[in-house]
Amino acid sequence: MPTDHARRDVEVHAPLDAVLATIRDLASQPEWIPTIQEAEVLETDDAGLPLTARFAASTAVGTDRYTLAYEHAPDGMSWSMVEGRLQTGQEGVYTVEPLGADRARVTYDLTIHHNLPLPGFIRSRIIKGLVDETLTGLRTRLDPVS
Repeated sequence: MPTDHARRDVEVHAPLDAVLATIRDLASQPEWIPTIQEAEVLETDDAGLPLTARFAASTAVGTDRYTLAYEHAPDGMSWSMVEGRLQTGQEGVYTVEPLGADRARVTYDLTIHHNLPLPGFIRSRIIKGLVDETLTGLRTRLDPVS
């Protein structure tokens, strides 16, 4: 089973709390992540933080549908796949590091497992593109003028 991984960080003009609120607002992801077509929070904790969510995402080979389970930390959020259609597994982490009152560094680390018969260089390009598009969308969402 192929496994693809990418990790990247970006600096944003936003405080830690604003970044955390944005990445935890899973229902808004279709507005700022180009590949996400639908996002539905299925379960939240007592503080209203998402615990599970279902997604539909466009891919090169069709629409993927999957459910993710979330864990939250003071400086970010992680997830793992509960079930999926095209993917057999997914793990991800957003880590947010404050760089002052109105700046932060966001690190996005994503691993996807699947059974798609694609050459490694294409899979690598796809996952790096997913991570780049997500961070670009996040930066634009937090600071539309940058």
